[in-house]
Amino acid sequence: MKGIRLLSEAGRLPESKGPRLGVLQQKNRGLAMERFFHPGSVAVVGASEKNIGGFVVQNLANGFAGSIYPVNPNYSEIQGIACYGSVTDIPAAVDLAVLLVPARAVPSVLEECAEKGISRVIIESAGFSETGSEGIALQQRCEAIAAGAGIRLWGPNCMGFVDVRKNHFFTFMTPSVREELLPGRVSLIVQSGMMSAIFLAELGRRGIGVSKACSIGNRADVDECDIISYLQDDSDTDVIALYLESIPRGRLFARLAEQSEKPLVLLKGGESRAGALAAMSHTSSLSGNSRLLNSVLALSGVIRAEGVYQMMDMANALSLVRRLNPACRTAIVTISGGAGILACDALERCGIAIAELSEQSRKEAAKVFPSWMPVSNPVDLYPAVALNGRMRAYEGAFSALLKDPQLDVLVIHFIAGLDESAPDLSALRQMADQHGKLVVFWLMGREEGSRQFLKQARDAGILVFDDPLRLARCLQAVAVFSARRDNPPASRTASQSEQQPASAGVLPALNKTWDEFDSKRFLSDWNIPVAAEQLVASNGQLRQAAEHMGFPLVLKGLLPGDVHKTESGLVRLGLPDESALESAYRDVAERTGQKGRILVQQQVPFDYELIAGFLRDEHFGACVMFGLGGTLAELEPDVAFALAPLDTGRALQAIRSLRNRRLFQGFRGKTPLDEEAAARILVHLGNAGTAYSQIEQIDINPLVVSAGQPVAVDATVILAD
Repeated sequence: MKGIRLLSEAGRLPESKGPRLGVLQQKNRGLAMERFFHPGSVAVVGASEKNIGGFVVQNLANGFAGSIYPVNPNYSEIQGIACYGSVTDIPAAVDLAVLLVPARAVPSVLEECAEKGISRVIIESAGFSETGSEGIALQQRCEAIAAGAGIRLWGPNCMGFVDVRKNHFFTFMTPSVREELLPGRVSLIVQSGMMSAIFLAELGRRGIGVSKACSIGNRADVDECDIISYLQDDSDTDVIALYLESIPRGRLFARLAEQSEKPLVLLKGGESRAGALAAMSHTSSLSGNSRLLNSVLALSGVIRAEGVYQMMDMANALSLVRRLNPACRTAIVTISGGAGILACDALERCGIAIAELSEQSRKEAAKVFPSWMPVSNPVDLYPAVALNGRMRAYEGAFSALLKDPQLDVLVIHFIAGLDESAPDLSALRQMADQHGKLVVFWLMGREEGSRQFLKQARDAGILVFDDPLRLARCLQAVAVFSARRDNPPASRTASQSEQQPASAGVLPALNKTWDEFDSKRFLSDWNIPVAAEQLVASNGQLRQAAEHMGFPLVLKGLLPGDVHKTESGLVRLGLPDESALESAYRDVAERTGQKGRILVQQQVPFDYELIAGFLRDEHFGACVMFGLGGTLAELEPDVAFALAPLDTGRALQAIRSLRNRRLFQGFRGKTPLDEEAAARILVHLGNAGTAYSQIEQIDINPLVVSAGQPVAVDATVILAD
């Protein structure tokens, strides 16, 4: 279709480095966060002797070594520190201002900050976009003032941040919270204000160390992407854990995650089953409210948590376990056969391999067992305990198993408080490190014994869980991240990963929704294989098409804007001969009248149907989609999304992420899918969609698989309004 082919070479993407600059700019924004985290002086506007205004001053005074300037015209001093009537009265330079004044007063304070030359402001006050239209207008006014003055805004409606390792608390959290916190290597980014305080309290209660905790609130300016960029280079942070309810800069978030050398653990709130029910294409409707987000982030390496405690457990595990063989071959030691079964079930559910013990380790472990008891995995120590006592049985099993070259992880089920005996956890950790193994405990037992055991485990840096499934999920997270770190996704150049395709031209003004024939000619120009077909407008052309393509044939009526041809009675499949073809032609011609066109298509024999597409998402931008098609797409959607443009490696990664990939691998004697060919289709599809800003969606449904080769037999191109 030469009228649509506007590229210098069909299917070839023009070179560009647009988004590459965007990622570099984001790195600069991350560096600009330095003054928030390390100011030399802080003004607290809205300070007081009590309540939250007093908490901020008290928190600062108890750890911040820089200058503190309370601001409130009603005080001359607060907590023994000189107080000023406004920020402009402060006699020295100020790096950071923390605002706790009523929302309506914030714009005037921002103007004073601009006059004073304060370039970093945290607005902890509420009453902005979270309250409705008036609050939205007020927040927009604050954003405009800040932008005009070169001020970076954190918040509003947030609790600021804490740096536990440096004892910096730039927040109105109750000062007593800090007493339970432990310094660690996990940093938090929390959209909700109060949840950040709750997370900190729970992390302290559970003995999990924290580096930084950032409450970002309404994100008028500073958002999760800015803080991720900073934390990725922060020497005090090994793991970034996030609670977010939305990700407005989703595309950048995914790119940052993909390039991150530190794991990102995300707990996402606000997910919904509600999808785009009125969508014009399956591609859009299958994206749903969360399916696209989940898929893109998974391919970008983000580790998803399903709950608050799982997020904490995963982040803690990833901070403590620096390296693990991704094979994660695991042995289980227990004094209960039932516990061993439950542990196996949990581990296998999470894809963790139950190791086959070596002959040597079985022989050595057998020394503490009665002669009638063979050693296998799970290792049920009860007979050994009955023969030798608990500690000798444990020590004998540990010594044997930790030397096993076929083992990566030792999961130990331990009951605390049965007696005074307990393994020497420091020595056990040292032995495990010596042999390159990971030791993890599933702990049960009495309260006091468990409390003492947990303290010893924390001191030794050993992971302890109270449930085997939570243990298994964390091992899975560590194994997945280790695999990604050791074997990054298929290599791609900077231009491949970040390029912004220049426009390839302007598409012809056909209709908002192109019919199947025009859509497939466009796809063919982009090297996407399509079924042989021909438009016909007379019996003579009909016979000529049949003679050229051969029977059986498919006949379709194409009406402007109608993407549901089958429902409109405009599709005839499997026409075996000329008589059936002419009868179908008369019927469809009567239905289309003068408004549409008639298409004759070669009937393609196929094993199963797939679906592929392109769409522009509000938060993630240009994306491609691939999944199971036909009735399976409606019964149980199994689809993957990836950012476009993409290379073959990323396309293969998306294809291989489907739950039912077995269908492509010769299931029940079918010819295996040529995954490389399918990947090329996704690459070309992404290039085609991103090359034209007019394109909103492309739907290839179905993409049938014939003798292992994917072929587009129906397609729709939808342009933006």
